[in-house]
Amino acid sequence: MKVNMLSRVADGMFWLNRYMERTDGMLLTLNTCYILSFDKETEDCQGYKPLLEFYTNLSNEEILKVQNDTNFVLKYIICDNGNHNSVKNLIIKARENARGSQDKITKELWEHINSMYHYMNSPDLPKKLETSDALNIVTKLNKDLLLYNGILQVTMPRGLGWCFSCIGKHIERCLQTISMTQAYYSPIQYDLEGNEDLMYWRRLLLSLSGYELYLKSYSNISHNRKVVQQVVFNRDFAHSVIYTLDLIGIYLNSLFKDNTLNEARTLHNQFGRLKSYVEFTDYHNLTNQQLEEVLQNTKTQLIQFSTDFSKLFFSYT
Repeated sequence: MKVNMLSRVADGMFWLNRYMERTDGMLLTLNTCYILSFDKETEDCQGYKPLLEFYTNLSNEEILKVQNDTNFVLKYIICDNGNHNSVKNLIIKARENARGSQDKITKELWEHINSMYHYMNSPDLPKKLETSDALNIVTKLNKDLLLYNGILQVTMPRGLGWCFSCIGKHIERCLQTISMTQAYYSPIQYDLEGNEDLMYWRRLLLSLSGYELYLKSYSNISHNRKVVQQVVFNRDFAHSVIYTLDLIGIYLNSLFKDNTLNEARTLHNQFGRLKSYVEFTDYHNLTNQQLEEVLQNTKTQLIQFSTDFSKLFFSYT
């Protein structure tokens, strides 16, 4: 295969950005739920449920018990050692992958990851989350992830490492968008003609950094259908399903350029079918059942693609 990079290093670049993107999405969702929890005038039947369903392994019974318990959720999501998807554990995993790929990432990126690692391991962090400092901590972590993405974008060379890291990042982002969208459509049976107001959709849109764009998109379409248009099919929205698939396709083309192996061609075709499935779905005439199927099928196919991609490029799989 004409990809001149050790599979161990390629694997490290891929997972470094998947872990950091997962942390970013999780913190954005946590921040949204946390800020809106102060608004006692807004009726909220879900609380932290979408966050806990997607980012943790808690059972449905456990989630029902704690979905409105802010103190528990803050500590469990940010620094619980027993939660393998806590911010602390994800940063530890990201740092391990960064260390294994240190000759392929920039000094600035390594220093920033290292700084986040030491902050997450400070012994007084759990106690601070029980005080009025909690909001400052969540805000700082959100800014740290924004800074990480900025350093990555500005300092990293656009070689093979960049391709692997971007494919990992956008697979993770696409899965997050699909899962969070399912979390808000499932309780209303994917009803595209329903009357849910903007307050209902605000949490989803804020969790995907899309609320401001949504407010600027004038339309007479009902919210239930318009939200789908933005989070799944809008190519101008950086967290939409089609936007992330477009970028995966671009970096996949770079990796497969001049590659004649059958396995590479098979994987390329597999991804092409997945992207076309979303791209040629007519969202104007989408039915409730089709929406549910499109989200679930895209998620299933993308997970399978990620597995097959790892088998092809990372020898340990």
